[in-house]
Amino acid sequence: MKTFRLIGMALLAVCVSFASCSDDDEPSKNDDGVITNQKQLMQIKMVDSETITWDFTYDSKGRLISINHAEKYNGRTERDITNYIWGNNTIIAEDDNSTRTYTLDNNLVKSINDTDDYSDWSNAIFTYNSSNQLIAVQNTYTDGTSVDAYTWNNGRITKLTYTENGSYYSEEDVYEYTYSGKTCKGYFPLYSPSDNDDIFYVHPELIGLRCSQLPDQVYSKDDYDEETSKYSYTFDKDGYVESCTVVNTEKNLSDNTIDTYTTVFTFTWE
Repeated sequence: MKTFRLIGMALLAVCVSFASCSDDDEPSKNDDGVITNQKQLMQIKMVDSETITWDFTYDSKGRLISINHAEKYNGRTERDITNYIWGNNTIIAEDDNSTRTYTLDNNLVKSINDTDDYSDWSNAIFTYNSSNQLIAVQNTYTDGTSVDAYTWNNGRITKLTYTENGSYYSEEDVYEYTYSGKTCKGYFPLYSPSDNDDIFYVHPELIGLRCSQLPDQVYSKDDYDEETSKYSYTFDKDGYVESCTVVNTEKNLSDNTIDTYTTVFTFTWE
């Protein structure tokens, strides 16, 4: 898996359901279920061994209408643009390679279907509990399926279990989370339940996960590696997260060697 996907999966655990999130200003939704009375996220920038940016554009109703995504590495820049069309209980995402359809019910995404001929991923199904908390995302691929399952306790997720079953392999990863009560204004953007579902960076309310709780640490262990990710934050003058630094330490259990790498995210709000 890509580092950003792993970080995104881990950060889901900071997200409590919309009804459980704390904020001084009661968020206000329009008819599309989009929050309209808080700052909008204009850019995410991620820096590790390369630089990746996401620039977001909105319409007059506060709905995402385009993402300009750029990756810079080895002196080169690769760029792609995705446009979003909002309909009645649907959102259509179009880029040069595919069309992706989000189907909603009561302003929550229930499924995503994709037509990308270059991807082995085809669709995702979202399952919620009676409190509209996300409890599972099932992804279907050409050669198998994967499930992200979430364990809730006292209004927040405490564990994420990722299970992958393919034609010739299977995998299970468990992530456990530590909190100390840190919160932010607005919400914390770093969650994408499936690769390239960048719309949820700016509209997490569409999956019931617009949240303000911030983790201190995420821990996981399997038969081969032990991994600990520690998070630190800075904030703008209004209390929105301005940057997040993730220091990841991986220990190889066969020879006890340790690798450490750092990823820095910055956020621009308006």
